[in-house]
Amino acid sequence: MEADHDKKLHTSGQTQKIFLTLGQSLGLQPYILSKLAIALSIRQGKLKKADYETDNNGLELSRQTIFGDHDLIFKTLIINCANEAMSDVDYFPYAVKAHLDRGAKLLEDEKRYSKDFYNHLCHLDTNI
Repeated sequence: MEADHDKKLHTSGQTQKIFLTLGQSLGLQPYILSKLAIALSIRQGKLKKADYETDNNGLELSRQTIFGDHDLIFKTLIINCANEAMSDVDYFPYAVKAHLDRGAKLLEDEKRYSKDFYNHLCHLDTNI
């Protein structure tokens, strides 16, 4: 049995394309984009059934690569967002992948509609 930090998921092909484009324009690596995407998805609220229905044709990312030392914080946020008990398998890879793929689209939209991306992200709740 593999250790938790060795577990991996595959993003959707669309998420891979978004991360490639954003990575090139912003100079950010997938592990940073992953955290931003998941945070935006959590901000959006509870996942819907359709959020789980994405392909696995994208980047292979390990739990350690995505979260580093912040796994427990993200796990708590994701469980709180779901507002229900969640097994470790339901959390990773399933809920994490769903948040990651949904969040990548949200991240792409935020980049598309902002002049100063970093400032925009820092002030999302005050922007109209």
